[in-house]
Amino acid sequence: MRTLFVIGTASSGKSTLTSALVDWLRENEQTVATVNLDPAAITLPYEPDVDIREMVDYERIMAVRGVGPNSALIYSVREVARNVDVLVEEIKDLNVDYLIVDTPGQMEIFAFRKEGVVITRALTTERGAILYLLDPILSYTPRTFASSMFLAASVYLRFVMPMIIIVTKTDVVPRKYLLRISRWLSSQEAYEIDLDRRGGGVTLLMAKEVAKAVSEIRAFVPHVLVSSKAMEGLSALHMAITRTFGEGEDELR
Repeated sequence: MRTLFVIGTASSGKSTLTSALVDWLRENEQTVATVNLDPAAITLPYEPDVDIREMVDYERIMAVRGVGPNSALIYSVREVARNVDVLVEEIKDLNVDYLIVDTPGQMEIFAFRKEGVVITRALTTERGAILYLLDPILSYTPRTFASSMFLAASVYLRFVMPMIIIVTKTDVVPRKYLLRISRWLSSQEAYEIDLDRRGGGVTLLMAKEVAKAVSEIRAFVPHVLVSSKAMEGLSALHMAITRTFGEGEDELR
């Protein structure tokens, strides 16, 4: 079973991508199950097979502990990590090709705390990979692109797991922005040329240095452009996944 962890900043489209990828895989005769790790999710565009909302009561934690939404998320994820064996027990009998794990909306609460590592290791029963969502709305300028790549590199270093960068929302962002981001993802030189056109300044220099520091990630992290709503780019994503797992083109049955 290949486990895919969908990670990204708030509103980058994690749940929407999860739903679209599930539909695409099933339409192409692949078996798939989903895990929802967001205790604060009110509604989801898919029906999770395993749902931590059945394990922890996010709103009750807020009320009983007298804490805000983010603190309640931390307590919730911590509780799940303590009882991760329950999650493992629920998924161990799922005889599927793919297990897609939809992580909490607030990425930092999951990605940069030890509980996130504990959970990902426990749920990766065979092979695992990260689908990191790069929100083009937050990445189409040189400065914001450098920030986004820094976050992606941080997630990669945190989990030490194969990763695919997915540029989402391609149906709502101007094509020129998507072409720009794709060019930057493919070439540090192209990024620096575009950055130099913006002129000098301390922040631009910092952006260049940050992008340069994480530029090596391009050598071993593929990227694809996807529109979950228009169901575009999912075939390319599937190919990237199979290559990441060293399975070649992995012909669909």
